[in-house]
Amino acid sequence: MRDAALFAVAGVAGFGAAPLVGYPGLELPSLLVGVGGGAALAVTGQRAKRRRDLEDKVLEALAPLLGVRHLDRRIVKTTKWTNRWPGLPARVRIHYAPGAPDNDPMWKSEILAVLNSRLLARYEVARHEPRRCTIWLALVTKDRAEEKEPPYSQVRAERAITELIGPTAKVTSTELEGDELRALTVSHQAGAKLAASGYRNRIERVISTMMPGRWRAVWDLEGDEVRFEVRPSLPSSVWLPPRAPEDTDDLLRNYRQVKIPCAVDEDGREILWYPARVPQAMLTGGTGTGKTSTAHALLGQITQFGWPVWVLDAKRVEFLDFRTWPNVQIVAGSIPQQVALIRRVWELMEYRYQLIEEGKATVNDFEPLVVFLDEFAEFRSNLFEWYAQIKVKGDPTKPPTLAEVASLARKARTARIHLVLSTQRPDAEFLGGEMRDNFGFRISMGRLSPQGAMMMWENPAVGVSLPRARTGRATATHEDGKPVEVQCYRFPDINAEEGSEEGQLLEAIRPIEARWPRLLIVPPEGEVDLDGGEPTPPTFRDYARATWDLAENRPDLDPLSGAAGTDSVDGRALSSTMASLGIGPTDAVEASCRPHLRLVEALEQSAAEGEHPSGTAWTDLDEYVGYAPPVGCSARDLIVGDLIQIEDGTGEWVVIDEPPEEDLAAPGLIAVSWRGDGDESGSISLPDDNYIDVRRPEETA
Repeated sequence: MRDAALFAVAGVAGFGAAPLVGYPGLELPSLLVGVGGGAALAVTGQRAKRRRDLEDKVLEALAPLLGVRHLDRRIVKTTKWTNRWPGLPARVRIHYAPGAPDNDPMWKSEILAVLNSRLLARYEVARHEPRRCTIWLALVTKDRAEEKEPPYSQVRAERAITELIGPTAKVTSTELEGDELRALTVSHQAGAKLAASGYRNRIERVISTMMPGRWRAVWDLEGDEVRFEVRPSLPSSVWLPPRAPEDTDDLLRNYRQVKIPCAVDEDGREILWYPARVPQAMLTGGTGTGKTSTAHALLGQITQFGWPVWVLDAKRVEFLDFRTWPNVQIVAGSIPQQVALIRRVWELMEYRYQLIEEGKATVNDFEPLVVFLDEFAEFRSNLFEWYAQIKVKGDPTKPPTLAEVASLARKARTARIHLVLSTQRPDAEFLGGEMRDNFGFRISMGRLSPQGAMMMWENPAVGVSLPRARTGRATATHEDGKPVEVQCYRFPDINAEEGSEEGQLLEAIRPIEARWPRLLIVPPEGEVDLDGGEPTPPTFRDYARATWDLAENRPDLDPLSGAAGTDSVDGRALSSTMASLGIGPTDAVEASCRPHLRLVEALEQSAAEGEHPSGTAWTDLDEYVGYAPPVGCSARDLIVGDLIQIEDGTGEWVVIDEPPEEDLAAPGLIAVSWRGDGDESGSISLPDDNYIDVRRPEETA
């Protein structure tokens, strides 16, 4: 203002002095130049002062972030101001102390936040030279004003990656879906550090825990690059796809190339069972997990290759409709039939071994046979009960059938006999370590408990976080031998209406040629007492060595022929509500209801004792059976498989799917990744000292 006033005074003085010195024509120009120049100098000076004030405020606000000890205007330098009042600097150069955390993505974000709040404009990092401890910021122009700032999830991920990999980590590309981060690619110079698989697994686990959703890492160790991406979502249901008819003229020609698709993984790759490589398969899963449909899908595809199939149906109804399926020779429903089936399979194996020993055949001469042992735990329980009723003096303490199954698991591979064993749980009580290890191809349907996961996969964290509301979701053995999450193929209803979508799919899956005839097991008869007494009932040996015959030769025993006396029964009447009450119009209905009435009486007796028939108290049933009541637990002590509530009091529990980790973006908090029953997922950050309600799987013997 002083210079402006002096400039104006000089103009007025020139206006008065011009006539006196003999230059009257310079009066007006002198006045205009002096007053106008003074006014212009006053305006520009005032604007420069305002700009310096803004620089000082920015410097004071940035000082804690820059690590400087003394304020100096050379630290923050603004240039290329716009022409407005007071205008905005198009470029801001900042010098910072060497000790500033310049490798932290949040540090730059904080600098930008300070600059944006002080100058009321949006800036971005234009250039950064760590060696010179200098960073240049540029004003975002109108052309880029509509561009969104990086979402917080991206900033959070970048900070975690830099913390884990090191300062050489640099994000080269990102993929966004709206405001949601879907993937980012990182280059680095920490190849030696990341060579250890354990450290790579920790990085992947931390990112998956801290970021919403379920994440994975794809490592390129040779190119020093890694891609972090959200795991693809598995479909909720996948029908068994129809395939071109297989060549069944010679079962030995393509034996080693036969592959049975069972499921698809998150990348759409099929999970394949190669019986020639891994001869025995195990299928586990509780009720409602889709185990039966998956077993049907396996059977449907095996028969397409023309292989004969024998089925042990412990529940008596799961495979009943497959009695007319091409290449399914027998479905054993009763315990005597099941005992005879296992004995014949074992004898076939021993016979083939004998042929090899005598030099009459080689392994390559044997045609394959597939045996389904469905619900093995149920079969074992029924077998013990039945065996106790028919056991006679001199018989072994335990039924020999179990030893025969164990022998098949150990030796059937060489005889080209393939077992598909299904059970609700691979308990050590009836599936010891040796027998369980012989089943190299495994599928566990639904969510496992840590104990079940340890028995099935030798890892208490595998399969314990699967969504419960996704029927057919499972953990299966991939070709590399590692367990992966999959969606199993769904088999159409075998009684689907003709012409419907499922009916058409069923016909496309049904084998064109039936190479193998149906078989029946002839029930043994007791020995007649020559002295006229009561006939001696059949023994266990009689049932095990029962005679087999073609179904066409014994229509009197074939329930499908109509000659066995089953066609006269009215199924609708037998299953009616009147029949359940023991009230029927015929003696047949009344007779059929007697077992049901005995069952009702047993249920009433159990209810009077306050117990459910399964052994569970009636009042203790809830939606999360198998989990203990809630207890307090700190966030740090949560483990994979625990149930927590995202919102207290809602009654909706989600499962922990990753070990809790330190939240690198929020010190003092623990990042917890969760997964819901409907396959939804996310993560929350909890205080380290915060106690929450948790339900853990109950310990089982």
